[in-house]
Amino acid sequence: MTPPFPRRPPAVFLAMLIAATGVTNSDLTTRLASAADAPIRVRNGKQITATTIACRRIALGEPEDYKPSIVQLPSGELLLVVFSGEQVGGGKIREITRLYRSKDQGLSWSGPELKPKLLGREPYLSITRNGTLFITGHLLSQDIRNKHGHTQSYLHRSTDGGRTWTSLLLQPASFRKGTTVLTARNVLELADGSLMVGISEHAPKSGNVFWKSTDGGKSWPKRFPASFSDVPPKYPYTILGEAHLWQARSGRLHAILRVGSANSWPIKGTRDPGNTDQSERMLTYTSDDGGHKWKFVRDLGRYGQMYPSIARLGSNRLLLTFTQRAIAPQLGVRAVLGHETRDGFRFDMKHDELLLETKTPRGIASGGGFGPTIVLKDGTLITAYTYRDAKNVKHAEVVRWRMPKTR
Repeated sequence: MTPPFPRRPPAVFLAMLIAATGVTNSDLTTRLASAADAPIRVRNGKQITATTIACRRIALGEPEDYKPSIVQLPSGELLLVVFSGEQVGGGKIREITRLYRSKDQGLSWSGPELKPKLLGREPYLSITRNGTLFITGHLLSQDIRNKHGHTQSYLHRSTDGGRTWTSLLLQPASFRKGTTVLTARNVLELADGSLMVGISEHAPKSGNVFWKSTDGGKSWPKRFPASFSDVPPKYPYTILGEAHLWQARSGRLHAILRVGSANSWPIKGTRDPGNTDQSERMLTYTSDDGGHKWKFVRDLGRYGQMYPSIARLGSNRLLLTFTQRAIAPQLGVRAVLGHETRDGFRFDMKHDELLLETKTPRGIASGGGFGPTIVLKDGTLITAYTYRDAKNVKHAEVVRWRMPKTR
């Protein structure tokens, strides 16, 4: 076990400070903002009048922890998952999942809890309204524990706060044997309490399937194919791989997709300036028939942007967190404001761009970013991310912040 990093005041000190000053937990982000914590910058402000936002940045984990995902449990405890890899010789690797916990709203962290049986890199957390946890992840073909001979995806489930897990191989019967299989990032809980997970196989077939559960994820008996309009001919990658799924109040489904490596799905009238997987981009699709047929809606953002997640802020306000992973001179996690309608959402990608994390130096490759942002009951926002330092070492942090007043 590794103790939490000692860079910030311990929870005991914070409790004493609250008692002595009478401030509430919701005041902590501003009152305890450190001069050493780089503020969040606001670019092209329109609704947000401030140019910077005070915040707290809390380091956690071990060097080379990568791409964190975070949720809040019904108890109030925060759970964060990362993965870390190592070379084991013969062209093989081993990637291990680690869990960290916080009982003081992200101000200090315990762990890591090593979970070698949670197979799959880039583990991504989802949580249902009753507290059931899910992790999606994909096990690379070169991982020493991969017995399939190709990249395969898993769904892990926990009903005890992440202490114990059961695992399910996501292999639709209609997929070709030996093909790469990727999933949507999140397990979507629908308004009626049922669950959906999206699964895609690699081209040339590029099959897309949804599995549904009505018993909290114990079983997934309803399985159906999905079609997507306006996909470029011979598109060479998965469609639902790394997608973010979301349901509007009307019941309409939405998916933010990551597409376009090697200029295979450019923004209309342009060419991908990077032509690598880090120069990919986002676009949105919608379905009004429960996920069977999906229609293209619009492009979302610019090249080099990916890893999206949507958080509801209340009063029909939304926050889209994403990572600028390439192209721009400053990489890192960003967010923009949006508005929720009955049928969907609209994000202004040109204004009120919040640079949540800018620690990766210029000239260094993206350190992961990832997000997402979660909203605590008192309105505090917490965004998780990793970055690279000048020596190319990855580090994990969370940033605590609050949305400033808007026009």
